[in-house]
Amino acid sequence: MPLYEKKYEYQEIRVNTNEDINKIIADYNSFYNLPRPGISAIDDPSVYLQTFFRGQSDESWKIRASIEGAKEQENEILADFGSMHDGNSFDLIAYVQHYRTGTRFIDFTTDKDVALYFACSENMDKDGALFMWCYSPHKAEWYTASVLAEVAQINSDSKMSVQELSEMILRKNPKIKEAFKETIELNTAIVSFLDHGFMAVPPETAKESNLRLKRQSGCFYVCGVEFEHPLEGMARISSHAGYNMFYPHSVQIPKGLRNGNALVKMVICKELKEEILEYLEKKGITKEYLLPD
Repeated sequence: MPLYEKKYEYQEIRVNTNEDINKIIADYNSFYNLPRPGISAIDDPSVYLQTFFRGQSDESWKIRASIEGAKEQENEILADFGSMHDGNSFDLIAYVQHYRTGTRFIDFTTDKDVALYFACSENMDKDGALFMWCYSPHKAEWYTASVLAEVAQINSDSKMSVQELSEMILRKNPKIKEAFKETIELNTAIVSFLDHGFMAVPPETAKESNLRLKRQSGCFYVCGVEFEHPLEGMARISSHAGYNMFYPHSVQIPKGLRNGNALVKMVICKELKEEILEYLEKKGITKEYLLPD
């Protein structure tokens, strides 16, 4: 039986050699014909459906955002950022990443060797995991940073409507008010990314100002929030978007990162970890390289 089965289903594959890993990645990319233009490429030709990787040193861990159990830290950092900046998504990501604390961001990379390092560098007595997921990153609009910062400053855990959030943002952010003449337009925009989140791939300019981001080929899945009711049909239409109720400090991990059809989990046996680390060291992939001061 082949290591990777060519089918649109979640797969968990145990690997015993580095060659197994390379073959699975090659077969996966071939099956999904990656990279290739994604849906968003209609509006932005630079957006491609591509493979993203994540390494975890204990295969028993679920993919989760580090904000879980650390909500207060994210609130403080994002609120501080929102008071100092006029809104840039990747400045926000770099700012929060610098603190390495609880956030609604899930780290990914476009470099499988980077993910392999994080899958093998700790918990040497445990099997590691290398996750592979194909996704079409959405263009992170400039206003998303301001929206995220505003959500972080909400004191109550009680549900609120998208309309309430939009009105709050428009009162406090003149730049957004210039871009969205009517609240109804901002409602639709907010729902589009708070519902399911988005994958944010930084532009080269952001990488040049953040060495860690550059060396790790870093990108981030920004998790959405939990809505009171699923957003189906009319709920997404502009005239109805504002009525949707959501919980500001909730974090919704997308189904695709739990057991989605395009998700592949490679379980790396603990006996293979040292060998992989030696292989990566020869390529210059070390802790000192990936985590510069």
